[in-house]
Amino acid sequence: MGRLLPTSRCLGSEAFEPLSAAVKRVVIPVLFYHPDRPSGADRLGYDEAQYLARLGHEVWVVAQDARGDQPEYAFRDGLHVLHYSVPRIGMFSPKRRTIHQQRVRDLLSKHVGNKVDLVHGQTLLGYDAALSLYGDRTRTCYSVHSPVKLEMLAESRGLPLGVRFKQFITAQVTHRIERRCLVRSTVITSDSSFTQSVIGRLHKASLREKTQVVPGWVEVDRFQIAEDRAGIKRKLGWSSKVPVFFTLRRLVPRNGIDNLLKALRKVRDRGYDFQMMIGSTGSMMDKLKKLNSELGLEDRIHFLGRVSDEDMMLMYAAADVFLLPTAELECFGLIILEAFASGRPVLATPVGAIPEIVAQVEPQWLARDSSVDSIAELIERYLGGQIPEHAPQELRNFVAARYSSEKVIPRLVKAALGES
Repeated sequence: MGRLLPTSRCLGSEAFEPLSAAVKRVVIPVLFYHPDRPSGADRLGYDEAQYLARLGHEVWVVAQDARGDQPEYAFRDGLHVLHYSVPRIGMFSPKRRTIHQQRVRDLLSKHVGNKVDLVHGQTLLGYDAALSLYGDRTRTCYSVHSPVKLEMLAESRGLPLGVRFKQFITAQVTHRIERRCLVRSTVITSDSSFTQSVIGRLHKASLREKTQVVPGWVEVDRFQIAEDRAGIKRKLGWSSKVPVFFTLRRLVPRNGIDNLLKALRKVRDRGYDFQMMIGSTGSMMDKLKKLNSELGLEDRIHFLGRVSDEDMMLMYAAADVFLLPTAELECFGLIILEAFASGRPVLATPVGAIPEIVAQVEPQWLARDSSVDSIAELIERYLGGQIPEHAPQELRNFVAARYSSEKVIPRLVKAALGES
């Protein structure tokens, strides 16, 4: 018997007839529903959900309500989307450890019922909740985008001691949750070989063997090589007389924007002219703006804040170079693919999984390490014409051949479903 179309009001599992043998009921916990709050990891979960729905599967996405006004259930973009909200809770409140799981369990029990063929977690706490409901009787997959303990500790780099202590305590708790989820999962995927190796080191060596490397992907057609980069620069209000650098990074400690600013001061002091455009926001925004002023770079370095998807694609295409100054823990690097798909080179630090992508194209685009001096040296070598160039179409072709959504998403789905 086939599925019923979703009713205008979800009434729980009785709102749908049993699925045919060929149709799977899939639950995908994500942090936020991507159209409401775009991010790299949530984009991957959204793209996978869309792909499964196009194949005819019944896909349920459960996410925290990013906007604060979403209904508990909605049929959106061909997907069954469950939204939940979380009240503000103190850092050391016992409820903090379980509130996400309880909300997700309540939603799944109410709306999805007992029959689920696959749970594919894209975020830890939501996946932990789904495992507690379905883990013993269905196939489960967890995609590790960044080991949670290292992520949380890296986020606190350079912050006050009290903040770092709180992050450390929270990291230990979530680390244990992550280990429990990995052990219970039928299969694990990681975005990179780097992440796969970290899983084995942090948890159990046997988990490394259970982990399949399936990289992130990009919708290549969303990005284009600009035919008139000077014209796009004028449209954006950028200079067309000096090299323009661009980066799109959350302004948090691990992403190394502070090191980039210090490196650019060295580059300027050695006589090079440039403009630097920094997109996005984050906890370090005020600190970085103050540092920028102290370095005397306010005429060279510009903070753009949050940028729209439309402007983002123009910025990728217009920039002379994309700079990626990560200080620690880069477990993949979707922004590298986006820059390459736009035909632009990426100068980066050799941190985490970054070399797995960049070195395939040009090893000399990697700094010696993530230090201020090494970043400055790399930029100076570029400005001095001392490192190789690659044609924009070559960069785009590289992404299309290895990291396009059409090639990678089917691999991820096959791994999750256990299909050969």
